[in-house]
Amino acid sequence: MAGGHQLKSQLQFLTSQGFSVLDVLPDASLAEKIVSIVLDNTAAFSPPISTLFANLRRQIDELDTSTTKVVVFGGGTGLSNIIGGDSRRRDWVRNPFTGLKQVFPQLASVVCVTDDGGSTGELQKDLPLIALGDLRHVLLASVRRDHLRRSYDLDRIGARRCAAVLHALFNYRFISRPESAEQMVRESGAIVADLPAELRRVLDDLTQRLFTDPRLIPTLERPQCLGNLLVAAAIYKQIDPALGASELLASHQVVRTATIRGLAELAGTLGVQPNTVLPCTTTLSQLQMLYSNGVMVTSEDKSSKARRGYPVDRVVVDFSRTPFLQPEVVQLVQRADIILFAPGSLYTSIIPILQVPGLAEAIRRNTSALKVLVANIWVQKGETDVARDAPDRKFYVSDLIRAYHRNIPGGVNALFSHVITLDLSDIPGSILQRYALEEKEPIIFDRNRIRALGFAAVEAKVFAEEQLRQRGAIQHDPDALA
Repeated sequence: MAGGHQLKSQLQFLTSQGFSVLDVLPDASLAEKIVSIVLDNTAAFSPPISTLFANLRRQIDELDTSTTKVVVFGGGTGLSNIIGGDSRRRDWVRNPFTGLKQVFPQLASVVCVTDDGGSTGELQKDLPLIALGDLRHVLLASVRRDHLRRSYDLDRIGARRCAAVLHALFNYRFISRPESAEQMVRESGAIVADLPAELRRVLDDLTQRLFTDPRLIPTLERPQCLGNLLVAAAIYKQIDPALGASELLASHQVVRTATIRGLAELAGTLGVQPNTVLPCTTTLSQLQMLYSNGVMVTSEDKSSKARRGYPVDRVVVDFSRTPFLQPEVVQLVQRADIILFAPGSLYTSIIPILQVPGLAEAIRRNTSALKVLVANIWVQKGETDVARDAPDRKFYVSDLIRAYHRNIPGGVNALFSHVITLDLSDIPGSILQRYALEEKEPIIFDRNRIRALGFAAVEAKVFAEEQLRQRGAIQHDPDALA
């Protein structure tokens, strides 16, 4: 009897301390509890609790985000993936209308332009342009179904077919010089008949320019990605035909204007709102990576292949002239309700963007926006395989933040307040073991260290479950993250 009274007294004490139905969830913070309700199956709870959670989820789903302005910073794959799915993947065409662009209609991307490998590097041998590969990648991922339907009077099936054609064209790569524009399009496998007539005319014009503009013709002699060439043709369409490479190197204002206008016009025809996919700068640049042993590697492509066994100390962007901060980018930042830093290569996606003078400070001046860093999932060879402050241990999320702090002018203060990390607890051990055999290790989530640095950590189940089932692959899920 005495025990019963003690239990009753204890229960009264506990319930009087403000405990709520949310306390049945094990997560550490309110944010993580709400995210868990939205993303996880809560049917395992008793009917009254499940009903409460379902109502909360429905209310969140019904929130009007049509006027919410979101700006995302990043590089190619990570940025593309969360915006609308990784548009380079073959299976992208199965679900091209996904991710942030579907939840936030007023979404804009600011893209890193220091890449100098692959087709992008080949292109820069002939044209004095910033890296176009990541811009092309993000542009395709940003194609919106509602814009295609409204612009070209397409139904849902027509919009999907149109996206499939764009995917085939923009990802087609050739090694030897194509004989004609027609051959190039034919070999891409694109069913151009599925394109609206107006869009087909625009793309046909850009493709033909590759064979008629003397400045663009040399690019066909190198291995190339057709999508990069189409972006280049859209830019050169804005430039006086009399201006060659040497004149354009000296006329950076002409190139800047042509780049922004060319991207805007191309975006508008592809079903992307103009000026919502922008380069962080139009100034030519190279990435320089300094290792702790004093070795400096110049070129992003070379740095990505470096295996020096030493941690990266500093990253510097070597600009060809004083970099120009795009006023369009500043306006996006000033008006943003949410500022998001996409996952990607630590030293070659976010850091080069924020080394453009004035950009980090513009983000800090927006004191009303929610600012979120999405942490990377995997350690990357040559970048995050060795922690600078403790080379003998694993790489932590807090190491990621400290690297940003060292390499961004003014540090990470007021750049972001929350860090989203992947919850790996639901990943089968066999999958993680297979990754380990491939020398791929997850970046370790260290909640207490992240908090000590002054940031709120949100561990969430934002991995792509379908990719995990089908391919055993672990990557961010665009819809879950959105």
